[in-house]
Amino acid sequence: MTGTDGEMAGTDAGGGEAMLRIAHLSPDAPEVDVAVDGTTILEGVAFETVSDYQSLSTGDHQVTVTPTGGDSPVFDQSVTVASGRQTAAAIGTASGESQPLTVTLVTDDPVETESGTASVRAFHAIPDAEAVDVTAGDTVVADGLEFGSASAYISAPSSISQVELRPDSEANDAEPIATFDIDLSEGAAHTAFATGLVEGEPAPNVVVETDTSPTDVGTDTGGMGTETAEMGTDEMGPETATGTDGGL
Repeated sequence: MTGTDGEMAGTDAGGGEAMLRIAHLSPDAPEVDVAVDGTTILEGVAFETVSDYQSLSTGDHQVTVTPTGGDSPVFDQSVTVASGRQTAAAIGTASGESQPLTVTLVTDDPVETESGTASVRAFHAIPDAEAVDVTAGDTVVADGLEFGSASAYISAPSSISQVELRPDSEANDAEPIATFDIDLSEGAAHTAFATGLVEGEPAPNVVVETDTSPTDVGTDTGGMGTETAEMGTDEMGPETATGTDGGL
């Protein structure tokens, strides 16, 4: 990961409560432990695991990521978090091939939904893939999404049951890399994390996580609710979408 004394900047921080979750999206990295300000909050975090939101104060926090059982951090930087929900995603490869291992911070700020719809976005974490399109039938979830980037949330039918991961094209109609089954909840917000490797193992995958439930929207914490875990050692587990064609 990138250095031990740089600052990974998020949005401007003010007073109040921040909600941060950790996503392990590096396909060749081992299980890791995560500490915030010297206190271990998560242990044995495996690839494709996204934690519950952890509640902490806004401002600067030292985030340290160490391979489980090791004592040499692979990431140890100051992270600036703002009020509301954010995801700190470990992306790239431990080997340094294609993309170096780093952590990127994205804001989780979904759009409001209407009856029969869900809020959904995509996050590109496939280190050896160029820009991608993410589609669901005629619905374009992400267009020309670059590695390490999250698309804007869109309002989409909650009945969507599959998404296609495609190389970027002007008409969003390139031959799919793979098609994945997903499950969206009406009124909720979701992020579809594109993971894995185009060349080699693990194969491309889509991991769908719920960012907010229907009851979270419209409360007073950055527009979102306050259902978070206190800093601790909560269980973590991904909601992994199933590919229907096995990859490339």
